[in-house]
Amino acid sequence: MVLLVAGLGLIAAPPASATGWRTLALRVPAAVVAGVPFDVTVTALNAAGRPATAYRGTVRFATDDVLVRTLPDAYTFTRADRGTHTFTGLTLVGTGPHRLIARDVSHRLNDVDRVLVENAGAAIEGQVLSGFDPVEGGIVTVYDAVTGLALTTGPANIDGYYYRIAGLPAGDVKVGAVVPGPYEPDFANDRDTLAQADVFTLSPGGTLVQSWEPETFGPYLDVQHIE
Repeated sequence: MVLLVAGLGLIAAPPASATGWRTLALRVPAAVVAGVPFDVTVTALNAAGRPATAYRGTVRFATDDVLVRTLPDAYTFTRADRGTHTFTGLTLVGTGPHRLIARDVSHRLNDVDRVLVENAGAAIEGQVLSGFDPVEGGIVTVYDAVTGLALTTGPANIDGYYYRIAGLPAGDVKVGAVVPGPYEPDFANDRDTLAQADVFTLSPGGTLVQSWEPETFGPYLDVQHIE
């Protein structure tokens, strides 16, 4: 479950208890790569600053990254956790500094940590075609394949119909194009809707290039002319 918050207001912790828990401690990496999953650890602390092994609260996560791909589902601590649990697979997408929040509303506990999301340096390049002939004026949009959110948009204006979109996150994406005039929008590879579009996986620092070879077939965009 993805939880987005606008205010990110904090909740004051209850009075300290010698035997119970006083607050949550969230620990995240100082920096992560956009689109690459990472792990965080949440520990319930007692008044002495040690893990509260009896903690059985439910923790939920939130972030101010509006492009967030994955946050953990709500999790209820168990006896086996002994007050500490590691959450895997968090994936932030928007580059720059972001806040990550762990919150137990029932027990009025929370903690906030900051993480720098670095540019993955991934890119996509190819052509916008119509009937497999070059067509000018195309606008290409790259979407996150998990959330369906538009990541970035750019013109196909290299020699009139080539495009290169850089600064993309790693992970699964979809690609679509529109061309002004009597053309239907198109999604790779010759799909009519975003839901049907083929999924392509980007690697940090890598460029996905359109290709007609089956072994390395990349995204092609072929908008249909409306007669």
